[in-house]
Amino acid sequence: MSARLFAVPLLLAAAATNVFAEKKALDDDELRAVNGHGIALAIDLKLNTGNVAAGFAVGGTTTYAVVQGFGGELQLYAITIDAVANANGSDYLAIGMPAYLHARDFGAHAIGVQTDATAPLASSFGALTLNGTAALTGQLNLWAK
Repeated sequence: MSARLFAVPLLLAAAATNVFAEKKALDDDELRAVNGHGIALAIDLKLNTGNVAAGFAVGGTTTYAVVQGFGGELQLYAITIDAVANANGSDYLAIGMPAYLHARDFGAHAIGVQTDATAPLASSFGALTLNGTAALTGQLNLWAK
């Protein structure tokens, strides 16, 4: 590597050491005044086929929601999350839908409810498998209760 090419990363690293500002605690009013563009998430998910179960105890009996054969590939670009502060105090969290969604065999082979999470499903509510590409628009707004 030439000396000039070696110097570039060193100069960038030296410049970056002066970028960090000192941390300062913000009170509630100062924090409300902070304005930004939120964050954006890009997701590239690849799951091996597996089973998922969640148990719910009601009246001394535990019942499981069981998803068998859950897996596949899912890509979402980009989900945005932004805290929106309104002047009237009705602050909310705005979650933007992904502009690009791609799925390949993503979903579940069987969905059911039973008292034994490890047993094969005696009956299934059905299956869900996603394949293809979609573009989503809009956002989901969440307010605190």
